[in-house]
Amino acid sequence: MALSMFGEYFHNVDAKGRLSVPAKFRDTLGSTVVIAIDPDGCLRIYSSEKWDEFVASITEQIDTSTPKGRKLFRYFTSKASICELDSQGRIIIPPSLRQHAGITKEVVVVGSGDKAEVWDKTRYDEMFAEMAEDDVVSDLIAEYGLRI
Repeated sequence: MALSMFGEYFHNVDAKGRLSVPAKFRDTLGSTVVIAIDPDGCLRIYSSEKWDEFVASITEQIDTSTPKGRKLFRYFTSKASICELDSQGRIIIPPSLRQHAGITKEVVVVGSGDKAEVWDKTRYDEMFAEMAEDDVVSDLIAEYGLRI
């Protein structure tokens, strides 16, 4: 199935940075995941296989012989962290990643096809509020030529 993860799940991150991965995502993600930053201010959770595919894809697309290319490649890979799900289906999100995403306690874990996103709940709510303003979604639907 092309869209293996979807929906939104509300969780809390504890003081140790532990996050319970939604049960519906665990089979798709597997027991070893990679958490990486996202330019939108959230975190991405990939299965090991999908992370390898992502890195291969950006390696093909980014010219790392240039300073800008190296910076962009580094942006996506330098803060990535390999995590093992514990027996309760939790991962530990490193402090630097929590800081990047503004995560303190309440989060929304969102299925995004072949990866999951982890949003600070306040940022997530703000992002949706912005999209509801001024016909942003309608404009994007038209821009991409979607027939829905």
